[in-house]
Amino acid sequence: MSLRRCSGPVRSAILLVALLIAAPVSAADVQLRGALDPFPHDMSTRDNVVGIGMVEATLAGDRLTISGRFSDLSSPAIGAQLRMGLALGVPGPKIGDLIVTKADAGEISGTVKLSPAAIAALKNNALYVEIDSAKAPEGNSWAWLEAQAGMS
Repeated sequence: MSLRRCSGPVRSAILLVALLIAAPVSAADVQLRGALDPFPHDMSTRDNVVGIGMVEATLAGDRLTISGRFSDLSSPAIGAQLRMGLALGVPGPKIGDLIVTKADAGEISGTVKLSPAAIAALKNNALYVEIDSAKAPEGNSWAWLEAQAGMS
């Protein structure tokens, strides 16, 4: 039986079902997490680079939304960024700025639009959140973001 022989309502229902089947299924948001750990660059910064925390992130399309908490810094936080790089002790390029409480404990948050290269880095666990403090302006705590479920 051809579609032309179907009545109006039946034809509409068939077309609707065909569109729903053919429509791309949007990927679920990806949940990520990372522990903020102190990252001394050398022995001279060891005493200034302390503190703990946790960040969570959600990737929806090309938007990465980050939130978290930190505490026990040796000095007030002065900034925070999302950066790209591997855990080699060398700061990677900044992807975007985040909002951080200017204190030794507080919250971190923000949304950053990711480029295709940044999304690829995220899939390879090469994006991290960095908190800078007054006594450690080159990075007090770093948290690499890792997917809680497999990223495709």
